[in-house]
Amino acid sequence: MVLTISIFLYIFLAGVLIFFVYSLFNIYHLLRFGFLSFANILVVLVYIIIAASFLILAYSVLSPIDWSTPIFNFQNSWTNGFLNIL
Repeated sequence: MVLTISIFLYIFLAGVLIFFVYSLFNIYHLLRFGFLSFANILVVLVYIIIAASFLILAYSVLSPIDWSTPIFNFQNSWTNGFLNIL
């Protein structure tokens, strides 16, 4: 068994999912309970644009990384000997 750095990608994607759900919650409350004004719509649009730009930036930084790079290899000779004892 080999642990790869893709574990960190999955942790990051879980954080993005939490951020997305939190953002939907906040945008809903801004539109539902806020005043229907130009300032409120402008705040929502600016928030969406900034969040989307951060996601695009994160994608452009993380996409060239080889996520199959191993962190730890459990198939070394010393672990095979240890696991055979068990």
